[in-house]
Parts: sequence; structure tokens; C-alpha cells
Amino acid sequence: MDKVLKYLKDIGKLEPFEIKNSSLTFLLSGPSTYIYVLIMLYYNPDLHIPFYGEIVFSLLFVLVGLVPYLKNKRLNDAYGWITFIPLIVFQYYLTYATAINNFSLDYLLVTYVFIFGAVLLLSNRLLVIIFSSSQLIHLAYRVYYSELDRMSESAILVSMSTIFIFSFLVMNGLIRYRKKLEAVNLDLEKRIKQRTVDLENRAKELLRKNKDLEEFAYVVSHDLKRPLRNIYTLTDWLTDDEEYQLNEEANESLRLIKEQVTQMDLLVEGILNYSLQMDKDRPASSVDAQTLINRIITVNSSETVKIHLKRRLPKVTFNESQLLQVFQNLIQNAIKHNDKDHVEIHIDYQLLETHHQFSIQDNGPGIDEKYHKKIFELFQKLEVKSEIDSIGIGLALVKKIIERNGGTISVESKLGQGTKFIFTIPSSY
Repeated sequence: MDKVLKYLKDIGKLEPFEIKNSSLTFLLSGPSTYIYVLIMLYYNPDLHIPFYGEIVFSLLFVLVGLVPYLKNKRLNDAYGWITFIPLIVFQYYLTYATAINNFSLDYLLVTYVFIFGAVLLLSNRLLVIIFSSSQLIHLAYRVYYSELDRMSESAILVSMSTIFIFSFLVMNGLIRYRKKLEAVNLDLEKRIKQRTVDLENRAKELLRKNKDLEEFAYVVSHDLKRPLRNIYTLTDWLTDDEEYQLNEEANESLRLIKEQVTQMDLLVEGILNYSLQMDKDRPASSVDAQTLINRIITVNSSETVKIHLKRRLPKVTFNESQLLQVFQNLIQNAIKHNDKDHVEIHIDYQLLETHHQFSIQDNGPGIDEKYHKKIFELFQKLEVKSEIDSIGIGLALVKKIIERNGGTISVESKLGQGTKFIFTIPSSY
């Protein structure tokens, strides 16, 4: 018994899009039926409309169409049956009305259209068979007991049988397609669930690896930087200690060792900053860019280095430590790579529609256009001079900070005409 009830419940269950389509069809069928009857009566006043059918069924169709708008789950689950019952009742009424009007062409036309349309509304083979078979049997019964001639009887039955066969074939094809689509959707849903699980597992694995990377980076910071400093201190002591009278060649070798150790220390520090984004977990806050840049100007200005601020800088929402790294790297880069006796740096600001735009311009040697993208790559630098403390990480770090915070950075430069770095950050975080 439970299996029968479940089977009947499944027959009446429709997909959400089917409920929506059926509801719309019934809402349109209500007034359409009433208007069609009025038109028939206008052209053929002798037609008989039994039991005020044009009013009763017009209202019934509208009520059936409004059922889904009640948002009742039990009604929506049984909406297939709710639509089937009015259809089969109207089909019986229509055949009865056609018969008492002596199979008028007006009635026959609407009967044929209704049968074909009703079959397309039904989504279950059993309901289609019940509907079509009962209609065919009822019509055959009415035709058999009518006063029509044999030719008219045959024409009506043949045409009705043809409609029955073709409507069933069409509906059968639609049901097959629907079942196939359901299978595809089910398979797709399973694959999406599996892909989601895989992505979650990969995310967890990446998180674990990132933590391992951070721990490794801190180990490098602690275990590698300390011996480097010890080597630097030892070479410095050997160079300065008067007890050891080293020849010029040995002193030069020690000097080279100190330079290499310094470069190695810078490299380790740069890699740590780039990979870990020091202070990256600190949230964005309101930063007074004017105060921040004043501190940088004070530290980096000298008799040969002049830093000019063209206009007052605003308060921005950003990670203060990261914004400091951006300005510090760009300004120190302009100082280190300048070939002039007097370094001139100009800092400017402009408020765009959705971003703050900052620019830092110097009077240095400039950069050839073919290198404009290369300078932002990790470990890329355009000059190799041992006296310049550069490892090619500064601009890559700046680019990473800016882009990860929703901004952009670009360079404008020509050889011999200085360099201008322009970067933006969102005006609302």
C-alpha cells in the first residue's frame, strides 16, 4: 500500500519550471476559454452551452493557475494531480457539449486543440494514456449514438485517433528527453559535489603547505641570518684587529666576503618580505599618508637628496606597514639608482573616481621602455654594481602589495629623462 501511495505521489510531482509553466497556461486558459465561447456565440447564436460551462471552467482554470502562488508545499507536490483532474473533467464536458451541439465545427476545433494542448501539459505517461484513452472512448461513444452519417463519423474518429497517436508520440519523446535530462543533471550534481569536496581538500592542503612555508621561512630567518651576521662580524674583526697584519690581497678578499654576506643578508630579508608579506595579518586601518611620507622624507633626505611633496596627501584605508614598504621601496629605489650628484624626487597625488593615485618621479638615468615590465619581476635588476645594495626584490614586493590590495602600478620612463612610478589604491576598502 505504501508503495502505491508513493507511486501516486511521484506521478503528481512536477519540477519547479513545470509548475510555473502549467500555472501560467491555466491563468491564460481561463479568460481565453470565456472569450472563445463569446466569439462562438456571436457567430453562431444557436449553439448550446450546458451548465454555464464558459463561466464555471474559466473560473476553475484561473483558480488552478493561482494554486502555486499559495506557496503551500503539499499543494505544489500534488500539482500534477491538481492540473490533471480539471483537464479530464473539462475534456468530458467538452465532448458532451460537442455531441449535444451535433458535433458543430466550432466545438470540434476547440476539442482537438484542447486535447493536444492538454497532453503536452501532462508530464507522466500514465496520465497521458488515461487522458487520451478516456477521451477517445468517450468521443467514440458519443459519435456511435449520434445521428451523423457514416462518413462524418469516420472523419471524426480518424482525426481524433490521429491526434491521439501524434500527441502521445510527442509527449513520449518529451518524457524521454526529460528523463535523460534528469539523469544528466543528477550526474552533473554528483560531479559538482565531488569537485567541491576535491577543492575543499586541496584548499586544506594548500593551507597546510602555506603554514609549513611560513614555518620554514622563519627557520631560514633564524638559522641562516645569524651565521651570516657571525661571518660578517668575524671578517670585520679580522680586518680591524691590529694583531693580524694581513696583506692587501687578504684584506681585499675579506672585503669581498663582507660584501657577499651583506648581499646574502639582503636576499634572505627580501625573500622573507616577499613570501610572507610581513605584517600581512594586520587589518587595514585609516592611515594618514601625509604623516607617513613625512617620516620617510626625514629619514631619506640629505644635502644631496631632496624630496618634494607637491600637495598634501589624504588619509587612506590600508595596512600601514605595507603602505610604508611601498613608499620606502620606491623612494629608496630612486635614490640608489640615481646617477646625478643631486637627487630630486617629486611626490604627487590625485583623487580618481574610485582610487587614490600616487606618483613618485626622480631625475635619474631613466629606464628603457623594453624593461618596463621586467623591473617588476622577482630578482630582476638592470645594473650590476657591487656598491648598490639591490637584489631585485623591492619592485616585485611593491607590485605584489599593490595588486593584492586592489590597486595597479605602472612606470613611465625614457632613457636620460628620469623615471615616474604611478600606483593606485582603492579609495574605499
